[in-house]
Amino acid sequence: MDNLVVSLGLGVALIAALFFLIYRFTRLRGYQTAGLVLAITMIVFVPLSVLSWSGADVFAIHLALYVIVPYGLGIITTQIEGERGTKAKRGRLHWAPMTILAFFGVVATVNAVLLSWANNGMPTQLVGVFLPEPQSQASEVTSGFPGTVARIGERKEALAVDYVTHLRQQRELGWQVYQGWRSRPTAGEPALFQVRVLDRDGEPISDAAIEGEFMRVSDFSLDQSFAMRPVGGGLYEAQVALPAAGRWDLLFRVQRGDEVHEQQASTSVRATRG
Repeated sequence: MDNLVVSLGLGVALIAALFFLIYRFTRLRGYQTAGLVLAITMIVFVPLSVLSWSGADVFAIHLALYVIVPYGLGIITTQIEGERGTKAKRGRLHWAPMTILAFFGVVATVNAVLLSWANNGMPTQLVGVFLPEPQSQASEVTSGFPGTVARIGERKEALAVDYVTHLRQQRELGWQVYQGWRSRPTAGEPALFQVRVLDRDGEPISDAAIEGEFMRVSDFSLDQSFAMRPVGGGLYEAQVALPAAGRWDLLFRVQRGDEVHEQQASTSVRATRG
């Protein structure tokens, strides 16, 4: 079921055709026909879905629509039978139940289109219409959702083990790292950011490399990377201009050879003066 719109439309058409064939050429009443058609649909649909599994969301939308169609047709024919007192073979259907069926058909179609775009991406012809122009030099834009990562549980476990190992090594290293601003930063203005690095014994470390990033939680496009220069005595400096006021998260890495110290913090930037 790669193409949701096709599979849903074709499935609904076959279910409706089966319903009217059974209802027309048998003595079964409306609700009996609906039950029989529903049973046949599930006997065919469920095994096929399991053999060609496309995900719970795809299965759910097919199941919902395939159940609604015979149920709705059963309601319509039963209503007509009640009004006429006999089995309805011909006649004009009431607009109210048909409107309900049409509504659910539109909802299912829209959901199918959205699921198709999420799995396979928006058609190229529509990208420029519904999506903004790329800010980078990308020649092709894709809007598909890549889905879950294979064996994500094992990968998370491996990352956790690696993090714990790194944290233990960092504690054994015993470096003392302090960070701060020379003066309170203002949005849009350069400010001097400083880091002091001392070893376990309190001696300055002046031959390390320090890189980091100020991260804006509400808008990652504003994130600011920086690299620091040593000025002696274990002190490092960098001019940083953060473009927006409010809270910023900080992550930086101090490295000397194979020795690494990572540190996280947060800071606050005041609004532009004036």
